[in-house]
Amino acid sequence: MKKIYTALLFLAVITSIAFAADYKRIVSLAPSVTESLYELGLDNEVAGITMYCAKGKSKKEIIGTLLEPDLEKIVMLKPDLIVSTKEGNNKAAVEKIQRLGFDVYVMETASNFKDICENFTLLAEKVGREQKVLELIAKAENEVQEIYVQTSFLPKETVFWEVGAKPLYTAGKQSFVNDYNFYTATINIYEDIDVRYPPISIEDVIERNPDIIILVNMGDISKDEIKNWKKYNTVTAVQNERIYMIDVNDIFTPTPSTFAKGVKILAKTVMPEIFGGK
Repeated sequence: MKKIYTALLFLAVITSIAFAADYKRIVSLAPSVTESLYELGLDNEVAGITMYCAKGKSKKEIIGTLLEPDLEKIVMLKPDLIVSTKEGNNKAAVEKIQRLGFDVYVMETASNFKDICENFTLLAEKVGREQKVLELIAKAENEVQEIYVQTSFLPKETVFWEVGAKPLYTAGKQSFVNDYNFYTATINIYEDIDVRYPPISIEDVIERNPDIIILVNMGDISKDEIKNWKKYNTVTAVQNERIYMIDVNDIFTPTPSTFAKGVKILAKTVMPEIFGGK
């Protein structure tokens, strides 16, 4: 019985891998999904993307936005796989696509680097890129570990992450940006709030008095926000002119490779004397 079970399991794995490798027309419903597929070497297989996704090297059809995908365009593309995200996409729209009979794979939300790697691995298994994912994760882990080794002995400075200006939003305990802090010997001043992206007040930021302010240029956050913060000259980050802006695509695309890139960018930004940043 055990031999039969083992044989059946082996056959199931081989069959699933062969089937997964047959995906030829994939539609991505989120920028993070698109980046993940590109990194797995599936640029040519991606047939449709949202208007916010990187275009890639081959021709792609724009199928709307994260919240409002164009169902008619998706149907016309005749995809054999559609990949969405649990957090970023409109749940009702994704369920409607599923009811049309399409194979829809939903990527889970990541709260840390480990989650990012696990989610990436599951997607790779779905599309038959198991070997590729092992290489990419090993490389990313080595890169972040190198940064950690160089920073772990340093005094930990506090960081305020601004991810929304009006109203003011930050990154809380459930956000994977805390692992950016972990690998760069810094501390998120809102790591105590058990929410991914909580709304907060300027008064509370001033009271917590961060050493560093990181503005993520997404939505309503522009360079004008740097000027706005300079008004609050009792804040240590303002006094020491340590207000920085980082591109959202460099910091909030949850793949192992882009996470490692984000760690490097943060390290260069806040510790230029060590990592050769400006």
